[in-house]
Amino acid sequence: MSQTMTVLRNEHRSISFLLDLLERQVDLLEKTGEPDLQLIVEIVDYFRSFPDMHHHPKEDLVLRRLRERAQGLDGEFFGLEEEHDKLSSELHAFSRTTADLMTDPSPMTRSTFILAARSFIERERHHIDMEEKYFFPAAERWLTEEDWDALDDAINQFADPIATPQALQRFQNLSEQFQKWQSAAA
Repeated sequence: MSQTMTVLRNEHRSISFLLDLLERQVDLLEKTGEPDLQLIVEIVDYFRSFPDMHHHPKEDLVLRRLRERAQGLDGEFFGLEEEHDKLSSELHAFSRTTADLMTDPSPMTRSTFILAARSFIERERHHIDMEEKYFFPAAERWLTEEDWDALDDAINQFADPIATPQALQRFQNLSEQFQKWQSAAA
């Protein structure tokens, strides 16, 4: 397996972990009204910083290479770049809903946030499932060793914002959650 596919699959696992973490906070908000609001903000900020700016562009590189290599191959994933754009717009709207919750934690705002968060989580999970089921297997089947070498070089230009020393303060809660998760998985 190429370094690119290893990175993308690992990123999907990390994103899935964050979706689970967000879902737990939404459940707390719904049941007790007392989630970790700072953690929610960090999760949303991370989604704006990482999948949107780092993960999806990597997948778009693979998709462009796949389109060149597999002329005429028809698959659900050929609308992937447009789906990434749509997810970005939806993330922006969800981000605004999160900001509303921070400034006005009234029952109405909480209800709106809960619905938006559950919808966001469901769309993200569906997106990952589609990529894992259709897009990644097609890329592994059609791309050559030379394609993967070029893609590996290109994706090395992207860095996970949570993995840099500068991000430790910005994503302090997430960093701690990731460390606990990785320790438990080891």
